[in-house]
Amino acid sequence: MGQKIKQLSTLKKHLTNEERDQRKDAETALFDYPSLDLTPPDWLHDRALTEWQRVSPYLKANTPISELDRALLASYCRAYATIQTCENDIRKNGLVQTNQETGARKPNPYVALQSQAMKDLKSLANDLGMSLSSRARMELNKQKDDTPEDSFEAMLS
Repeated sequence: MGQKIKQLSTLKKHLTNEERDQRKDAETALFDYPSLDLTPPDWLHDRALTEWQRVSPYLKANTPISELDRALLASYCRAYATIQTCENDIRKNGLVQTNQETGARKPNPYVALQSQAMKDLKSLANDLGMSLSSRARMELNKQKDDTPEDSFEAMLS
């Protein structure tokens, strides 16, 4: 995974006017990509489709999500559906399953599957700006962008 790019407003180091302009142009370019088509992929079904319909309008309205992020969002929805499917099996059969013939007990395989899907979901949600910490960072950055620039610092640049 590549290094995370910090927004211009969060940088503490001194930048030249040229570097500052380049960063500002890069941040603006986030919104220049084709807008996300809210039509879900054909292969999403049931819970994944419901999750797409729930989150995609919010993301489109509040984040710089684009058509390039379509597969990432679909993967998030699929991970969500997997977690729900696993939860239903775990509720039905328990954390440990007993073999009817031998009486041997073994862990329910859906527990491990659900655990992996939760890790995937967390990572995808963070990448899409859907986690609490990623939203907080975005909001803090918006507030910093709204504050007027220090005139003394501007003179030094």
